[in-house]
Amino acid sequence: MIKIISTVLLGSTIFFAHAQSAGNVGINTPFPEKELTVNGTMKTSGMTLKDPIEKLGPDENYSFLIKSPAPQNKITSYNDSFVPTTPAPINLIQFKITCNDDDKDWIDEYDTKINSSKFLVVIASHGFTQPVYTVTAPWITPMPDIFAYSSNGTWKIRADYVGFSTDDALPKGVWTLNLLVFDRAYAKEFNSVQTVNTAGTGAASAPLIQ
Repeated sequence: MIKIISTVLLGSTIFFAHAQSAGNVGINTPFPEKELTVNGTMKTSGMTLKDPIEKLGPDENYSFLIKSPAPQNKITSYNDSFVPTTPAPINLIQFKITCNDDDKDWIDEYDTKINSSKFLVVIASHGFTQPVYTVTAPWITPMPDIFAYSSNGTWKIRADYVGFSTDDALPKGVWTLNLLVFDRAYAKEFNSVQTVNTAGTGAASAPLIQ
């Protein structure tokens, strides 16, 4: 019996020394990959990241946590294993919309089908394939009228060169519209009506954010 106990203690001592020499500690894993590798959940009251932050390897997955503001206080984990249709907190969506033959630069109402109660849409940039001109004053620079608006629960898009047109010999124009789509659970929208004086100047009564 004494020999058996001694053997067990000796084996434990050898294993402990090997773990210390490797410099890594694992919880629920016999093969820790970093200084501390946790195979499972973890709760901590604080965390400090080293600088610079170590880059991920080409085969390493990532995940990050985002907390929504009160009153939801929702914490969601995101990683690159999501299916393409799963929305992230911030999404970049591109639409290429071909105009009709009657007005080759006009989109009166295009329904994106994006839920306006769940998402906030901002048009980040745009492009148009055809040159536009005016026959009344060639020196006037065409300015596009582009905006997104909510109607009947979805986001709609309007795009047009008001007062201008493309050459009749050109094919139908194509608008490229790049949309930033924010999940409303993680974004705040501020609407404030302000006025200016006769000199065209003014100031907000209080900062909307600070």
